Amino acid sequence: MKRLVILLAFTACQLFAMAQKELHIGPLFEGKIVPHDQMVETRVRGRSLSKYGLTYFHSLRFEPSGKEEKTLKKLLKEDMAERASQEYKCYIDDEKDLYQVFMQLPAVNGKNRMLCYKQHYDRVLVIYMEGPGASFNTLEKMSNK
Repeated sequence: MKRLVILLAFTACQLFAMAQKELHIGPLFEGKIVPHDQMVETRVRGRSLSKYGLTYFHSLRFEPSGKEEKTLKKLLKEDMAERASQEYKCYIDDEKDLYQVFMQLPAVNGKNRMLCYKQHYDRVLVIYMEGPGASFNTLEKMSNK
């Protein structure tokens, strides 16, 4: 029984990783653009997300170099062009040096998927989330915490 639980947990982890790998910005979550030791990473699954209607939440916070920032914005634009389900919101406020993108991705296995990129001055927050309740509203609430 214990082996089955471990096997199921491992399989679930691989599925979540695969969902992010299909994104152009996916290498960020693997530490290939900004090293993991320069990021604060949060991954949450399970009951604690049920009140938001989510099954998976993954966020990264970091301060990119100029080269990393340029790479990230290029990859983000590619995802917006190719993977956004015709729905994304982009906010730019030059006075506050704020750049935000909220993107709805194509659903996988009946789960909505959302991606947020938020840059305020030199700090960046990237959120990927899945679940039946994943929406722009949920994403905006979670990105403002």
